[in-house]
Amino acid sequence: MAAQTFFTLPESGEDPIIGLMNAYARDEHPSKIDVSVGVYKTEEGDPNYVFPSVKAAKNILATDDPGHCYTQMSGIPAFVNQAQRTIFGNNPKNVASVQSVSGSGALHLAFELLKELGLKEFYVGSPCWMNYQGMIEHSGGNYHTYNYYDAKSHSVDFASVLKALNEAPARSVFVLQAVCHNPTGLDLSQEQWLQVFDIIKARNIFPLFDIAYQGFASGNVDDDAWSIREAWRQGFEFIACQSYSKNMGLYSERVGCTHVCTKNDESVGTIKAALTRLVRTEFSFAPAFGARVSAIIQENEELRAVWAKDVKDVTVRLKGVRQKVLDKFTELGTPGSWDHVVNSNGLFWYTGLSPAQTQKLREEHHIYGTLNGRVNVAGLNDSNIDAYCAAVDAVVRKYPEN
Repeated sequence: MAAQTFFTLPESGEDPIIGLMNAYARDEHPSKIDVSVGVYKTEEGDPNYVFPSVKAAKNILATDDPGHCYTQMSGIPAFVNQAQRTIFGNNPKNVASVQSVSGSGALHLAFELLKELGLKEFYVGSPCWMNYQGMIEHSGGNYHTYNYYDAKSHSVDFASVLKALNEAPARSVFVLQAVCHNPTGLDLSQEQWLQVFDIIKARNIFPLFDIAYQGFASGNVDDDAWSIREAWRQGFEFIACQSYSKNMGLYSERVGCTHVCTKNDESVGTIKAALTRLVRTEFSFAPAFGARVSAIIQENEELRAVWAKDVKDVTVRLKGVRQKVLDKFTELGTPGSWDHVVNSNGLFWYTGLSPAQTQKLREEHHIYGTLNGRVNVAGLNDSNIDAYCAAVDAVVRKYPEN
């Protein structure tokens, strides 16, 4: 009998987020609540909401359909040019950029490029986006963590951040979320960023910025790019990995960009060629449709203004939800401190609930959230905030944690 080729393939467990999505779909309870998946939902709970700027750009694209032929391996030039402008405020001569398969693809290209340059020690603040470790290790990097979150104060553990930067070997790569930290929603202040940059400069640390929620902290895409623009202003070499999944709602279109900033303008061509070579060996061409939509929005000043309002509207709604949650906990006298719900940014709020408490929310109240206590606040609205807060109140009273 011929050998069974795939017999020894190890079992791969279901992705936790996909598991929650499937469990939620199977739950027939009429008042179930999903605060797990990191997508924006409207006040009506619609995850398929299309931003007005995107809807308008799609109409423009439909009237002048360029077809479905291959584009360029480095990406659609109009998109790459505009993506660079959105990150840096202009088009710096010392930045090499290529289109990627959204933010995940942008990070993968960055990890592969840095591996070729001999940079293999990667430091990531914990807790973090769960995909970092697998992607870094898949690319042959060594994954290190340091503490980013202070559970007692529900704030950034900045002392630990500085300690890690001061103790890591030179030429270590620090993966830094530029804004709307996933999963905590807690960002560094400008003053803290400047301290981070001082150590990076003094100790020859390589910064890799991940910016997946640009605009959802302040409501302004330019303001949310401050840390990256400051790093460029100070003359650092770095990589910025950009996604339009959230701030244009183009999740399944996979729209992103990898930007490499160098001190030597003359090396831009070499860097872009290396990135394009990696693109060729990985996926050849990034998806075109979403990138074309994104380019139209950013090129057209009228649509860019509509997009700015789209982003602002999302941010205003998220901040409003946060305040309503805090007000309800205050009204209920819920045990514990809950101010951190309004002190964090973007889609996510790190509640501080334990895995056991989160599980009880699901079992007893049909509320689906990740076991680390992260909540997507866009999953809450006027129709379910009271029920959500009442459930949390009941769980922390019934199952208190020491």
